[in-house]
Amino acid sequence: MFRSNKLSVLEWILLLIILTIPILNVVFAVWMFIRGNASETVKNFFIAYLVLYLFAWIGILGGVFDNMQGLFS
Repeated sequence: MFRSNKLSVLEWILLLIILTIPILNVVFAVWMFIRGNASETVKNFFIAYLVLYLFAWIGILGGVFDNMQGLFS
């Protein structure tokens, strides 16, 4: 699955459903990124997904640290 360069609508829907499941989404994204015979389109999608996921975590942690700094200053 996800090996051809042209994905069907059903494959895209399945991919989006997998990405809505917590923890599995990150594991699956890393696995598809590392996997050698995955579609180039899917690899590019997961690179973008992991970058945005990283930015989201940096934003979440930045907000936490800003709040903690405000409490103790």
